Amino acid sequence: MQTIFLECDSVQLVPFSPTDINLVKDLHADPYGNQCTEYSTDCTIADATELVRSALQNQADLGFAKWKAVSEDGRFLGWAGFTPVSETSEISLNYCLLKEVLEQEQSLARNLCSALAEWFFKNTYFSHLVAVVRTDNRDMRDVVQETGFYHRESKVIEGMQADVFQLLSPSMQSYLMSA
Repeated sequence: MQTIFLECDSVQLVPFSPTDINLVKDLHADPYGNQCTEYSTDCTIADATELVRSALQNQADLGFAKWKAVSEDGRFLGWAGFTPVSETSEISLNYCLLKEVLEQEQSLARNLCSALAEWFFKNTYFSHLVAVVRTDNRDMRDVVQETGFYHRESKVIEGMQADVFQLLSPSMQSYLMSA
């Protein structure tokens, strides 16, 4: 039986396996899907291999990672989860779902981001969560802002021009409100 880390609407988040590399490559080879990555060019097999490898390593090391998004019948829908940001030692929420899935369920991205943020603060000790969004990814920008993230700064991260959005943990929000 496969571990399900999170269920949201019609999506289940499960661990990646090495056999998922071509699915990731195909997802990011599409111009829409490529906006979800830190790569400014089409995803190569080496890029896809690294995404899956790092997801598996982060899961082993941290207890959370980017997870494979599948339908209830096991169809690949994309990925969602968390990535360490090496420049800042923060954790970034990110996702990449097939465009047709997002078009069929227009509230899915927002619901998934909310569920991921809730999972993160319930299962970790971090005081905040960031979302590093490529400047050309307007859809994700809108989703993270609708989820409660606020714009913190614009900067170059791993060679990519990005906007960094931040969401404070519920306990940090309560602390700030009481101060």
